[in-house]
Amino acid sequence: MSPDTPISLGRSRDNTIVIPRDEHTSRLHAKISFENGRWMVRDFGLNGTKVDNERIDQVAELDHGMEVRIGDVRFRFTTPDKPGLSSVHKITADKIDVTNTIPISTTKLHVDELSTLCQFMASAVEAIDPHELIHQGLQTLKYQTGACLVGFLSLDPTDPMPKMIIPETATVDVHLSRLLTRRIQREGKPVWLGGDSSPTRPASESLTPFDDALCLPLKAGGESLGALHVYKTSSVFADKDVRFCEALAGYLAHALHVLKEKRKLEAENTRLRSHLSTADDLLGDSPAMVNLRTRITRAATQQFTVLIQGESGTGKELVALALHRRSPRNGGPFVVVNCAAIPSSLMEAELFGYRRGAFSGAERDHPGLFQQADEGTLFLDEIGELSADCQAKLLRVIEGKAFRPIGATSDIKSDVRIVAATNRNLEAEVKSNHFRQDLYFRLKVIEINVPPLRDRPEDIPYLVQYFLDKLAIECRRTVHLTSAALKLLQDHPWPGNVRQLRAMLESTVAMSDTDTIDVDNVKRMLTPHQVTDTPPSLNWEELEHWAVDKALKQTSGNVSQAAIVLGMSRDTLHTKIKKFGINRVE
Repeated sequence: MSPDTPISLGRSRDNTIVIPRDEHTSRLHAKISFENGRWMVRDFGLNGTKVDNERIDQVAELDHGMEVRIGDVRFRFTTPDKPGLSSVHKITADKIDVTNTIPISTTKLHVDELSTLCQFMASAVEAIDPHELIHQGLQTLKYQTGACLVGFLSLDPTDPMPKMIIPETATVDVHLSRLLTRRIQREGKPVWLGGDSSPTRPASESLTPFDDALCLPLKAGGESLGALHVYKTSSVFADKDVRFCEALAGYLAHALHVLKEKRKLEAENTRLRSHLSTADDLLGDSPAMVNLRTRITRAATQQFTVLIQGESGTGKELVALALHRRSPRNGGPFVVVNCAAIPSSLMEAELFGYRRGAFSGAERDHPGLFQQADEGTLFLDEIGELSADCQAKLLRVIEGKAFRPIGATSDIKSDVRIVAATNRNLEAEVKSNHFRQDLYFRLKVIEINVPPLRDRPEDIPYLVQYFLDKLAIECRRTVHLTSAALKLLQDHPWPGNVRQLRAMLESTVAMSDTDTIDVDNVKRMLTPHQVTDTPPSLNWEELEHWAVDKALKQTSGNVSQAAIVLGMSRDTLHTKIKKFGINRVE
């Protein structure tokens, strides 16, 4: 031992003397150095260091022959001209916990690590997408630590995000250890699997392929946002690797928290301005609605696919969202796709994703909707619009098989619950060979029918009051209906269902000069939407073509108004206009 070189002791492999760790030993536990002509021992351990059986207060002087004790290990100190520092006991390891919580690190980052961290911080400042920010963080961790696999798991039930793993070409069956995730959730501190000196390993199959693992919590604003997993093979992490991961995790958590707060403000602003309903807007106490809510409650706890059937505008997406929120997957993402609004040529790329360079315009990897909905719910609205090719691939995924993104060289498997919806008669579509029979059977394991508004007129007063209350906030005026006007609304057939009712009230309030809506106001808004001409035939596509054409003519080519008449979204109507080659009337 040279007076010019301090001696560090602890369980980290970066120390001069490595102590196989037990519950009493810290990564850097103590240092012995020669200072001002005296030998000194400094304590850095959480459980203290003893000299001749007396616990020292941070620092103590050493003399020849003194005994230094750290945990269950004793050392005999001799002066430099005598035999050096040596161990007098072997370490017992009967009850060593291999997933020790990492104490606060004192390891300093090197120049290259600081440079990499600064580059990540600079890019994080400009980030607007949390998914892209997490992806950058994972790439940085993998590059700097030499890890073979890095991943992210969302732990925020109020803002769930899909699981992310790098490299994305990792084996389908690779999972992020739930054992380590639960540990950091319980203790709120990083967990380091450790080194080869440990006699046992955690009972976790997901950790079997790796020699070392690190799991770090992402905490900010008093909330647990997620967990970072960093795995390595053929070697173990050094202290500097762990310190770098801790530093990056801290900044990433802060950046994610800032983005979350920003999104919450934007969402609140949108909510105040928006006319969109939420899952709590399944209003009404009619027998039909009571039965609907009962069906949702029973189906929500199951893992089977659900087929929601109902006319346009009845609230099928609200039913799907209610299923998700009441299910065990409510902590995962709820991803919505309107199958009618995406061209069939792009549907495969949207559902299953693609790799950079897979086709012209694919400038970066794009996770498909199945990956985005991992461990959550994927809602496929207007499922009847899927092409035959996409129907076949969807069937494979529902049956538990993996899928391959466009341009990828390996398969991916997602844990997703499928909820589909349609306003079509899929049984008739099967008979006419427009929809696969096997897919139809797989989708309707659980079937939920949403009642049209005309079958529950007793719910209309509740709906009217709900929409008028929202309009009162947005328009800063209180409007009410006369009893005669309300009776007229209850007698109306409502081909566009709740969506049409809401749009009619909005138009009526906007065009009315008074705060009382009477029968005449309602009649003026309802009359233009009556469609009385006879369709050319009962062929489904001809019926659709006729209805779209008729609605556009009645509204002078106004797509928004025509969509209200038809009880469908503007995106869906645009798709059908293009499909049938209809010229809008200006």
